[in-house]
Amino acid sequence: MSYALRLRNLRHMMAEQQIQAVLLTDRFSKYYIARLYSASGYVLITQESQTLLVDGRYMAECREQSPEFDIRPLSEPYGLAHHLADIHQQYPWSSLATDAAQLSHQAWNTLAAQCDFPLQHWDTCGLRLTKQQDEIELIRNAARIADRALSSVMPFIQPGISEKALADQIEMAVRQAGGSKTSFDTVVVSGLRGALPHGRPTEKLLSHGELVTIDFGAVFGHYCSDITRTFALGQVSFELEKIYHTVLRAQQTAREAVRPGISCQELDWLARDIIDDAGYGEYFSHHLGHGLGLDVHEAPSLRTDNPQRLEPGMVITIEPGVYIPGIGGARIEDDVLVTEDGFELLTNSPREWKDICL
Repeated sequence: MSYALRLRNLRHMMAEQQIQAVLLTDRFSKYYIARLYSASGYVLITQESQTLLVDGRYMAECREQSPEFDIRPLSEPYGLAHHLADIHQQYPWSSLATDAAQLSHQAWNTLAAQCDFPLQHWDTCGLRLTKQQDEIELIRNAARIADRALSSVMPFIQPGISEKALADQIEMAVRQAGGSKTSFDTVVVSGLRGALPHGRPTEKLLSHGELVTIDFGAVFGHYCSDITRTFALGQVSFELEKIYHTVLRAQQTAREAVRPGISCQELDWLARDIIDDAGYGEYFSHHLGHGLGLDVHEAPSLRTDNPQRLEPGMVITIEPGVYIPGIGGARIEDDVLVTEDGFELLTNSPREWKDICL
């Protein structure tokens, strides 16, 4: 999908919602529309103009990568409000739409006080909701890299290695498999720490009789993957094995139900009902999954109160889990593309019960 088409689509959304001007502030939307991958800088879009406002560090890069944009330098005394006022004189708008969720309260109030026109909140989550073919291929590659990285670290998942050392191996394996970096800080939790859904790896050593949960992702071409697997280190308790098979059944049921038209809440209920019936309902403490793309957490959110229906081109995660303090936990996660008639599984690492060492 060309950036020109993305820009046309954005302007079509603006026209439908009667928005005359949009100021993009988050790094993912800025890259999506204007190839600017940076926490600093802004992208201003009207129906007649497109402007990149950046400091001197990015001027040359933006001129090379985004020649169709007007590039304006952000430097004292000519800051953002000055440039907005100047552009507003050329291409007037009644209000400026920007995503309040991406600005601090102070930044929003400061900008509002400096501008002679009102600010309007516009949620950018719908901008990248469905992926085009080039984006899907990048996510496919990111998922393949995660699968390869997990396969290469399997020999290290043994009693005696620390959670932190294993996380280090995973992050190195992602780069060796072709990823630019991991999608987020790698999660490795074992034993009783398995009850921490996003526990940070520590110097704790993996031990016989434990479950170990690994959650990581790979970035390829700025697009993310996200995968979680749980393994048994030798023979574990009946309770831990029951937890694992409950999560596996819930995960399989939900991902195989993915199709256009099903709602996010329906998918969450499918997995949650299985976990509830097994007696673990109170220990499934998060939503079933989330969208995936330039950011590792995007719309849509697969939660019980979200009636949004899936559409072809959406990429989501399916990741139920059970976490019991004093016992441990398990989670299994895959990346899933919604297709015209069902789904495509993007992560394919084995998920059946596996004793790493007997």
